[in-house]
Formats: sequence, C-alpha cells, structure tokens
Amino acid sequence: MDFFDEDDADDTPPSRGDRPARSSGGSGSSGASAPPPGGGGRGGHTPHVRPPANRQQARVRQIAFLIGAIVMLILIVIAFRGCLNARKDRSFQNYVSDLSSITADTQPLSDQFFGLLNGKASQAADDIGLQNTINGDAGTSQGLLDRAQGLDAPGELDAAQEQIVLAYELRNDALAGIAAQIDKTSGSEAKQATDAIYTQMKVLSASDILYARAKDQIEQALTDQEVVVSDGVPDSQFLPDNPDYLDPAVTAAAISSAAGGTGVTTSNADCQNDGKSHGLGLVDGTSTLQPSGTTLTNGVAVTAPAGDDALEISVQNQGEADESNIQVSVKSDGDISGTDSIAALAAQETQTASIPFKAPAAGTTVEVTVDVATVPCEQVADNNTATYSITF
Repeated sequence: MDFFDEDDADDTPPSRGDRPARSSGGSGSSGASAPPPGGGGRGGHTPHVRPPANRQQARVRQIAFLIGAIVMLILIVIAFRGCLNARKDRSFQNYVSDLSSITADTQPLSDQFFGLLNGKASQAADDIGLQNTINGDAGTSQGLLDRAQGLDAPGELDAAQEQIVLAYELRNDALAGIAAQIDKTSGSEAKQATDAIYTQMKVLSASDILYARAKDQIEQALTDQEVVVSDGVPDSQFLPDNPDYLDPAVTAAAISSAAGGTGVTTSNADCQNDGKSHGLGLVDGTSTLQPSGTTLTNGVAVTAPAGDDALEISVQNQGEADESNIQVSVKSDGDISGTDSIAALAAQETQTASIPFKAPAAGTTVEVTVDVATVPCEQVADNNTATYSITF
C-alpha cells in the first residue's frame, strides 16, 4: 500500500554513496588530518535517525482503524445472528400457536361425538338423526385435517408435523368409517357393523398415540433450540379414557344405546313389521349388591356391607318379541364402572348382568347409574336407567 510505503521510505538510512564528501586539506594546511576509517572516537559513528512524529501518529491511526473495523464486523455478525435467532423463535412460537388453535377445536368435536354415543345427544342430533350427525362430525374432522396439513413447521419439526397430519388423517377416516356403518347397527348386519365401528375406535386410539409422540418431539425441539412457548405444546386426546371404548362390549353397548336413542331404528323393517311390542326395563328391588344380596332401589340410599364387590343387575324383557345382544353398563361419580351383556332374552323373561368393581374406601358414598341399552323399535326407555346411592 502506498500509505505504508511512504512512511517506510522516510525511515531508510542514506547509503554510503549518498554521504557528503569530506574536504581534504592541502599539503599546506595546518589542520590535523582526518581520522582513518574505522578509527576510534565519536567522529567514526553514524548518528541514529529518529522517525518523524507524523509517522508514529499514522501508525496509531492505522491500528485504531483496524480495531474499529474488527469491532464493527463483530457487531454486524452478532446483530445478524440475533435477527436469525429471533426469526427462528417466532417460527416455533407461531407453529405451536396454530397447532393450539386446531387442538382447541378438536376437543369439542370429540365431546360431541362421544356424548352422542353416551346418550347425551343434543336436540339438533335428535332432529337430524344419528347418521347425519356423525356425517357432520366427519366433515368437521376434514376441516381440522386441512388445517393440520397447512401448518408451517420449522425444519426441525418436520418429523413431528408428519405425525400430526397422520393423526388427523386417522381421526377423519375413523369418523367417516363410523358414519358409514352406524345405520347398519340395528338390522341384520348389526354384528358386522358393530365390529367395524369397534375397529375404528382402535384407529382413534392410534391417532392419539401418534399425536402424543409428535408432542414429545416438539417439546424436545423447543428445549434444544432454547425456545420458550408460554402455554406449552397442547395435548390432544380424541378417544376418552372412560368409558373404555377399546373394550368391545363397551362400544357395542354405546352403539346400541345411541342407535335406539336417536331414532335410527325407525327404518328397521325387522321390528317395524313384526306386529309386536319391544322394550326392556329395570325392575326396582330386583337388582342387588353381591355377595351380600343387598337390594338396590332407584333413588334410595343403601349401605354396602364389607366385602361387596359386584353389582347384579336384573333386566326384564317387557315386550312381546324376543331380544338379543342386550348391553348393560354402569358408571359412577367414582371409580365404579363396567359393562356386561345378555346374549338372549325371551319375551317377559328376566335375566341378570353381573358387573364387578373394586370397593372404595370405607365411608365413601358413590352415585352409581345403571343403563340398559334400548333395543330396536323400543318406544319407552324411561325405565332403562336407574341411579343408586351406595355408601361403603
């Protein structure tokens, strides 16, 4: 660089050829002769040339400039990395926020669908019918799937995103499959349709497992990237734990009850045209706690003797036609729950269903509700349910 070369040129000592010639005295001169080269004395040394002050100042300016440039470069790199990190943080936060919105709309769909199977259908569901209601649920599920597929996932979450999409695909397929079978659960294809619906319950369970795995992966990625999301990664469980729909008997009982409760069986020619009445009922005073034999009466509180660990529910066929595949279920505000079935029940016959349970702690009072699923063409179902207050 010229800037450096100029200063260096000033610092170069003059060569011998550039030194001024010494004057030699004439023969007549009275002065002393010059000392020989290399001789002693101060006259034989070349004086040291001190660098000029402006050269030192230039060097200081050069060093200061270089330090400033390095500091500026470091600041630019830090600022750039800060922008990248902030952008990445926002991408994770936006993804989790959008996922939370989808899961928030998923839970009401699950509640509505399984409420339908539990006999808690809304008036709108009663008006349009069970199959149409479930078809509507399947349509809602398709919308949730579309939103899941549209999530903008950071690259670190690609694997988790794939599992979330697959989870919502399974949920949509399961609801569509149930909708296709529900209208067949009251006719000659009832068993096959019920089995097919039970299979879809297992599909829903698989969707929950996939989502749970994806959630774990997202949480790990957030930890690795040191990203904090205020509300965390949302849960999403479509298939409820209670009742246990992975128990075929529970699913069958729920389907039978829902089909009877929403009027799907009104088109069932098997019972519509037989000219007979159809209906089941619980008869007060005939159901008991076992092994004590303590009688249970609807709405009446009883005390269970120590050792009781089962309910024996008496079901009467109060119609004129023989019935089959009768589902009896028990639920409570505690841990007592279960199902049983009666394979066949002739007209006016009474049989029992036995449901074991683990007795709660002594002194605990539990409200137990027993429900007998309606049969096709049953017109009156008021006596299919009873509630017992039991103190252990």
